[in-house]
Amino acid sequence: MDKNEFDSLFGEFIKQKRKSLNWTQNDLAEKINNDFQNISRLERGEVSPSIFWISELAKGFGCSLGELMTEFDAFVSNIQKIPSKH
Repeated sequence: MDKNEFDSLFGEFIKQKRKSLNWTQNDLAEKINNDFQNISRLERGEVSPSIFWISELAKGFGCSLGELMTEFDAFVSNIQKIPSKH
């Protein structure tokens, strides 16, 4: 996986996780002392999150950094199993 693919997949993962909790981008931003514009850019895959930012996201979601990344790994594995629609 290259950097752009990681950014895109991680953003989609965060978006789905946030929506599963019925949170708005602003809700998540407030939990991690950030702003919704940054959350929006992250979810669109426009930024590469630092390890600090990923750690803050984990805290915002109420889990550890390891748990969040394990969930992301499972998300990526599931995406890769879905056949392409080409």
